[in-house]
Amino acid sequence: MSTISKILSHTPAADQMRRFDARRDLGGVADLVELCFADTLDPDGERYLQHMRSAAKNPGFLRWAAAAADWSGVPLSGYVWEEDHRLVGNISLIPYIVRTQRYYLIANVAVHPDYRRHGIARQLTLQAMEYARQHAANAAWLHVRQNNAAATELYQSLHFRERARRTTWVSQNGVPTRVFPEGLEIHKHRPQHWKQQRKWLQQLYPPELRWNLPLKIKALNPGIWGKIYRFFTNTYVWQWSALERKRLLGVISWQATRSYADSLWLAVDSEDEAEAAYALLIHARQHLSPRRPLSLDYPAGNAAQAIQSAGFFPQQTLIWMEYRF
Repeated sequence: MSTISKILSHTPAADQMRRFDARRDLGGVADLVELCFADTLDPDGERYLQHMRSAAKNPGFLRWAAAAADWSGVPLSGYVWEEDHRLVGNISLIPYIVRTQRYYLIANVAVHPDYRRHGIARQLTLQAMEYARQHAANAAWLHVRQNNAAATELYQSLHFRERARRTTWVSQNGVPTRVFPEGLEIHKHRPQHWKQQRKWLQQLYPPELRWNLPLKIKALNPGIWGKIYRFFTNTYVWQWSALERKRLLGVISWQATRSYADSLWLAVDSEDEAEAAYALLIHARQHLSPRRPLSLDYPAGNAAQAIQSAGFFPQQTLIWMEYRF
């Protein structure tokens, strides 16, 4: 018997918990998520809730959702908790595959404020973990905001282990004055820089975390295969390289998105990280439209002062945690 099964076997049966059913629960879950995370929702989160509510009124989508719950890469599978004839708890499960390994992301863990501290989030999380184990997952992942100590302690008590911390940075109005060290120059991205850029990208954006980002590394390839990929996927990118006396310090990539902010991807040498990040971010901001905010996902703590000096503020820091089966 697995550790999860043992814990569940000693937990009183939760008659209030049942499988999520999009046909009856999608609208209620949207309301619950909005209530629980209203103070942290960005424009993308608000749009996500709007899509959920719109889908809840679409009979065709609901029929498809009922059939696709166990394999779709969107949150159509999970569990809800009902008390007093109200939907007061939710947890979503999103399957994904990385390098032939099967994983589940545990997401949208929400409990109505009036029903917190009753063990609902714990039982929902345990049930989600057991579901992932029964469906041959190699691991379950989740993320929690760095300032949510209660949730972090809960997941640690269930033997989740921290694997990474990522900060989302968003550009502020106004571009700081450009001041670069002597000898540092910014040039249009060159094909000969691709091999090193790809290596840095793979280190800074590991595949276990990259799958949920709009980053597709092959789309940044300046060669013919990258051009073909961008053409067929309708992907638009611009890239610049930072060099110091012909030595490559880093590359920044701008990618247009349908989000409220376009994406920036930094690939830099760890030894010159702060210097390269600052120069590349300033250059990108000076050459991109000020009408569109810019978003940068980056390892928490890395080059933080340099990124702030380039005119970005930390929107959120997430702790990524893993439980291996």
